Amino acid sequence: MIRFKKHIYLLSAMACFFTASCQYNEPAITHITNPDFFTTWVFTEEEAVCSQGSTYPSGSQEEQIELKTLINSSYEYTVNGELEQKGTFIALSEKITFSPPIFPNSIDINSTYVLTGPNLVITTTELLNSGSTETCTVKRKYSRKR
Repeated sequence: MIRFKKHIYLLSAMACFFTASCQYNEPAITHITNPDFFTTWVFTEEEAVCSQGSTYPSGSQEEQIELKTLINSSYEYTVNGELEQKGTFIALSEKITFSPPIFPNSIDINSTYVLTGPNLVITTTELLNSGSTETCTVKRKYSRKR
């Protein structure tokens, strides 16, 4: 009887050990803390590829567009010196969400972003225009304001 209890105790201890050591803890998602991200960005170029080969209507090449990202997770979006939009953003790993959205034809609340040296590239999936079902992948490149 004592031998049986020892085996049960040993098996229980092993089960607890394996259960605890085999747990998968997903890494925590953290907000962006890179100080280079928080600055004023000036729009430099746009690249779009549409699903059915249409040309994306880009009017932003002639406009002076700035995106200011502040350390308190707020943003200001100006066109030709006039404030167009302001709100908050959440930047987690490679996804960024602006609230309210900056890009009106975007079909996903999340955009992807890449911070490479002096450039910020934001990629969105957008409708070709407000009445269309055709989608376009739009990359907008911004450089730090000097």
